[in-house]
Amino acid sequence: MKKNLNIVVFILALLNTLESLSIDLYLPAFPSMSKIFNTDIGHIQVSISVFFAGFAFGQLLWGPLSDKKGRKPMLYCGLLLFIIGATAIYFTSDIYVLWAMRFLQAFGGSAGIVIGRAIIIDLYDKHKAVTIFSQQSQISGIAPIVAPLLGSVFLKFWGWNSSFAFLCIMGLITFFMVYKYVPETNTRIHLSDDEKLDEKGLKEQLKMIISNRDFINSTMVGSIAFASLIIYISNAPFLFMEIHGFSSSTFSFIFAFNSLALITAAYITPKLIKRISNSTLLFAATIVLLVVCTLHILIAAENLSVALEIAMLYLSLLAIGILFPITSAHALSPFKEGRGTAAALLGFMQLMVTFLMSALLGFLEADSIIPMVVTRSAMALIAVGFGYHIFKKTKVSATIVPQSGN
Repeated sequence: MKKNLNIVVFILALLNTLESLSIDLYLPAFPSMSKIFNTDIGHIQVSISVFFAGFAFGQLLWGPLSDKKGRKPMLYCGLLLFIIGATAIYFTSDIYVLWAMRFLQAFGGSAGIVIGRAIIIDLYDKHKAVTIFSQQSQISGIAPIVAPLLGSVFLKFWGWNSSFAFLCIMGLITFFMVYKYVPETNTRIHLSDDEKLDEKGLKEQLKMIISNRDFINSTMVGSIAFASLIIYISNAPFLFMEIHGFSSSTFSFIFAFNSLALITAAYITPKLIKRISNSTLLFAATIVLLVVCTLHILIAAENLSVALEIAMLYLSLLAIGILFPITSAHALSPFKEGRGTAAALLGFMQLMVTFLMSALLGFLEADSIIPMVVTRSAMALIAVGFGYHIFKKTKVSATIVPQSGN
């Protein structure tokens, strides 16, 4: 049984990896794609924004549907859309088709993220779920390291669209593995039609989820952490290649080194929660994030050292990597029903916060890295506030419980 569950966790990690691969794999091909599509790189970059939009709205559909119709059928549907989108992009040279299919690809691919979270909460309690989410991160954290390098190889030998052929193959392999090994974990699909969730029940469920303070606080911390990560990824080429003048190969190694922080965090988090509580570790990670982001402002403003900048970014990603599994488990564990819907709202809020912060950053001056580091520091300060509420509530609960037993 344990061996089968390990296979399930690995497959769910692969579903997570599809998102990272879909974003990072084709980045080296942007200049080539601008020529093939007869447009500027800015229009190619729009395909990333479209992807995030599809991912955000897709989760709102797949989560509730997986609560009503089952986890596996919705995974099948999502993966099929992902495969269709990747295949269509392989054959197109029209920018509008690229945008449309990137939206479709993301819309389908989001099923793996949101339903994967729900499956883990179906199978494990909150404390074990943190460990499982961390194990997932160790596997999926490899993608940001290898994807740009792999994409460069694909581009050199087989052209820009070979990355999407690879994504299509990955989608097919994952589809087969879901069919073969992933069990149906939603026990409510066996209920009669009268007992299943209707439109009114869905509204009540949404109201229950949104009114849960644990969900809101944890989701906001997780959303800020995710937005901080994406802002770093989006600005890393500008920081290291434009400002500091590194070559693309040197940048790839720096990017890979910093990405190791996410894998390191995934490795140490299960060990840390054996010594301290989830809420304490969450609050501590938000403080670390705030401190290193604030120090990064000083380092960048005074242009002190590239090595120090890399160190601050590494430590910030380490804190973010610790926050991901804890916030996911803490946000979803309060719900015995509607876990798919809760996971959908969690993912949607993460992407919406990311979109809003990225849009805000886009209005600021683009010839300096200061706006990025200030934005990340401000977000970290907000995360500390939400993290404190989680820590304070848990501490109060721990104090009350022993007293009630006397």
